Amino acid sequence: MVTTRAQSAARFDDASFYLGDPNATFRELRETDPVHWYEEGKFWVVTKYDDIKAISARPEKFKSERIAIMMDLVARREGRDPQGYGARGILFMDPPKHRSHRKALGVRFTPAAVGKIESRVREVIASIFDELPDGEFDWIEHVAEPFPVYVFAHLLGVPSADWPKVAGWATTIAKVGSGVAEDSDMETIFGEVAPYLMDLVARRAAEPADDLLSMLSQVRIDGEPFNEIEVMTYALTLLAAGSETTQSLIAGIAACFDMHPDQAEQAFADPEVGNNAVEEVLRWWTPVMSMARQAAHDVDVRGVTIREGDGLLLAYASANRDAEHWGPTAEEFDVHRTDASSHLGFGVGEHFCMGAALARREARVVLDEVIKRAKGLRVTGEAVPRPSALVHTFDRLPVTLDYR
Repeated sequence: MVTTRAQSAARFDDASFYLGDPNATFRELRETDPVHWYEEGKFWVVTKYDDIKAISARPEKFKSERIAIMMDLVARREGRDPQGYGARGILFMDPPKHRSHRKALGVRFTPAAVGKIESRVREVIASIFDELPDGEFDWIEHVAEPFPVYVFAHLLGVPSADWPKVAGWATTIAKVGSGVAEDSDMETIFGEVAPYLMDLVARRAAEPADDLLSMLSQVRIDGEPFNEIEVMTYALTLLAAGSETTQSLIAGIAACFDMHPDQAEQAFADPEVGNNAVEEVLRWWTPVMSMARQAAHDVDVRGVTIREGDGLLLAYASANRDAEHWGPTAEEFDVHRTDASSHLGFGVGEHFCMGAALARREARVVLDEVIKRAKGLRVTGEAVPRPSALVHTFDRLPVTLDYR
């Protein structure tokens, strides 16, 4: 195998790589080295759709307990224990433990359960749009960042007065997950976020309500309740997973429509296109660009031997543009793509995103609100991509709505 200049220059665990043109590197890897050993990071990069699906469907061979996200690969590279961050939630579990936890928690995230809160979700987005400034505004600050956090904070049982504060924390949590956190971010999580959630957990244990924190305080796994640390850890994990993914998806809607005005015009002209447009954003944009696993023992993938203990980066962003699966139009953004929903934007297998139904509903509600109020959405200022090796979004995205 010959390593090309593009491959050798790629730093898959460095946020700056994703600020460039990662898709060009992934395209080259899919064609020449689909199971790629990244020497600097000491882990494998898997880029093909079918390989990632197969790995994700075999939790007995590819574990999540110690390595599940980019942060864990970075910690391993630096000689740190990925579990050194303390208790970790459902994302870092394998069967059968994972299945029992998912069964207990998943009832709050089924399509039916999400449908019951849709009216509240629509109220939240309507209030956000009612308060938008005139003219150009930052889509991230005013819509993409607060909306999913407010919805999830509502589900958790966070008082509405604290929602803006929690929105900022969600971004900090995501930075930690992507492996680009600074000491101040860890201080925020352990000095502010964790104590705040612990206080809410204690209050819900004393006075339960109809919210996620109360459910977490009352749930039993194999007859055993969660302790306070476990409840707080779950709340932290769910807050990050339930908000940051959707923030990136909503950012992607604006970016994709601006980059493809012909496709945006079709979506604005026919609201029925909305659901499929969301799926195509999840595919083409890929809000969460990767997850990770660790080989439980030696195993072959596409003729390459992965050794026991090796880490693997599952490059969802690459899989979602794999021409072997998507055909010759894989690189194109098409709101009418008939198989768009087969994307890996929410992962696959055991760890398929538990909040997928909620994220889809939130994205569609945002799109509905835009189409109802405006005839177009344009990026009109300088976009500032967020440095991240995990999520695909912006720190700033100035837009203007062309109102009806």
